[in-house]
Amino acid sequence: MNWTQFLLSLAAVYSLYYLLNVVFDLLRSRGQPAAEGGQDELVFSEQHEPRQVRSDEPPATPVQNPEAEPKSRQAISSGPLQSTGGVSLKQLFSLAQSDLIEYTKAIPY
Repeated sequence: MNWTQFLLSLAAVYSLYYLLNVVFDLLRSRGQPAAEGGQDELVFSEQHEPRQVRSDEPPATPVQNPEAEPKSRQAISSGPLQSTGGVSLKQLFSLAQSDLIEYTKAIPY
């Protein structure tokens, strides 16, 4: 038996298997009575009207303590930010050749 015969026989067996599954499902569905409509339906008959709820109390204002906040706020700075901007690919290779940038893998020039 060569590979072609094996694959053709395997395809025939799978086709026969799936054909029998489809026929079995069709025969099984004919024997069962049709389910009544609404059998699995859940219905609520109560009607609720929306209503607006209001609070009788006025909204509470937060109490501010003047001693709680610091008088001067200072932010911690990491120093001035500097950026060299983007470089083109040609400039990137020239920077790598002159060892001005650090790279982890060798770049074929």
